[in-house]
Amino acid sequence: MPVTGATLPELFPLYYERKLLEYIKANLVATKYGQKFSMPVHSGRTAVWTRFQPLNPVTTPITFQPTPTTGASMATQQVQATIEEYANYIELDEFTDITSFVPLVDQATDLLSYNAQMSLDAIAMAELTSGTNVLYAGGVSGRSALDGTKKLSKSDIRKAINILKRNNIPPFPDGYYVVLIHPDKMLDLFTDTELIQLAITSKDIFEKGVVGQYGGAKFVESTTLPILTGAGGGSPVADVYQTVVLGMNAYGVVDIDGKSVQMVFTNVDKLGRVKTIGWKAYFACKRLYEPAIVRIESN
Repeated sequence: MPVTGATLPELFPLYYERKLLEYIKANLVATKYGQKFSMPVHSGRTAVWTRFQPLNPVTTPITFQPTPTTGASMATQQVQATIEEYANYIELDEFTDITSFVPLVDQATDLLSYNAQMSLDAIAMAELTSGTNVLYAGGVSGRSALDGTKKLSKSDIRKAINILKRNNIPPFPDGYYVVLIHPDKMLDLFTDTELIQLAITSKDIFEKGVVGQYGGAKFVESTTLPILTGAGGGSPVADVYQTVVLGMNAYGVVDIDGKSVQMVFTNVDKLGRVKTIGWKAYFACKRLYEPAIVRIESN
């Protein structure tokens, strides 16, 4: 009687799928603070957010007679985002895998998990840093005046937070605004002693990526924040760092049916000697309300 050997394809990927999702959840910074939008399947490719404009304050009392004949009208603003598909994969030879000194499937999964995280982070970060609500460090009027001496300062952070407050942008439910910041800029903002003090006094000390709190905002580090090489002024031409200060519901992120990222396993040939391991994502990120996002540009 012939003996057939077969794996159960529905079981093999589960560990790696879970590994990918756990890594993405733990390390994806740029999508963490957005308004989540999960599109049902068979609903097209366009997500629509509707924002209702606040009503004007009422300062005049009404009399018993007559009741005002004209009430307030609801005004709305709609923002759309088109969801796109992103993917990457690695092709593995089975014989090379089983004779290798390291488990290649595990290594490939780690590489792909990191690649998926960095890819989605970069896509989202490009959207977050694309707006017109810009504050230039040191009070200069434009990017060309960032001559290499205009480092990010605590004053710049306070000004950005003040802009959000003046626009009546609410903080997140924990009471804090969020500053997405490159690790290089944390060195400009705080001394070692100040960073230690920030960590000690932070109630969110165990929240991954949060370095500390200052001025009503918590700081979250990410290396995916853009560094614009040679985009400033001065001689030699200075690099420009971008820092993002967020209020609640400033931007939205979209997936399909709650499946933003998936691990994919396929056999290339009939004997399963060559297989591919990859990830794919249905994803979109969109700025929802311009006054709720302040970008700080500095050297």
